[in-house]
Amino acid sequence: MKLIKKYGLFIFWGVLILDCLLSFLNSIGQALEYRIYTKPLLLPILAAYFFVNISRSRHKRSKTFVYLALFIAWLGDLLLLKNDFLNKFTPKYQGDIYLIIGICLLLTAFCLYGFMFRKMNKINIKDCQEAFLSTLAMIVICTLFFKILNKFPLGHFKYLILVGMVVMTIVMGLAANVYNDKIRKNMAYQYFIPGTMIICISMGILIAYRFFLQDGIEFLPAVIVLTYGFGQMLVIRGLTKYLKA
Repeated sequence: MKLIKKYGLFIFWGVLILDCLLSFLNSIGQALEYRIYTKPLLLPILAAYFFVNISRSRHKRSKTFVYLALFIAWLGDLLLLKNDFLNKFTPKYQGDIYLIIGICLLLTAFCLYGFMFRKMNKINIKDCQEAFLSTLAMIVICTLFFKILNKFPLGHFKYLILVGMVVMTIVMGLAANVYNDKIRKNMAYQYFIPGTMIICISMGILIAYRFFLQDGIEFLPAVIVLTYGFGQMLVIRGLTKYLKA
């Protein structure tokens, strides 16, 4: 555990970069089978880093929510990986059930992060400019993005995408609201706001890649992995600082 405490984030970045490389190789038809050794390690490494760097005796309820969020997101990662395997190695497989469930799990984990942000600083209607502006910006971005997506046959993804946009907009607003807390202001702009924003970008790229960016852009799966991992790392690092005392 001393190794994780001192070098946990370096180990995480090493595994993340390797997983990005394997994701790129998979997009050109190689090396998918090796991702079973990298992708499932990412969130457990963050969980171990979180465990060894926080207070042992305090914040029991908050720690439970963070562990639960990481576990749910980890299950989502596994299902997304399973969907990739089925699409590559099972010619008869044409469904998206594992992709849909995986995205639902990631959104659930995202909601738990939002709960933690709200716990840090409750929304004050009279003093929530940052939360209001970030929410407004997310609504505009999501509306424009959905108009682009709606030109393609979304099928059963349509309502999932709408729900996902609502969830991401709310969580982004809650992350920005932490900025109003004088004690946790630095945590908000260093970790929670950029981390949440980067995860939103990762989810957006994932959906775009699924519907209209697959042809000729082989590096996008690696970008999805990199942004998702970086966003998770920022959020967990911020939560670690929040629960360290």
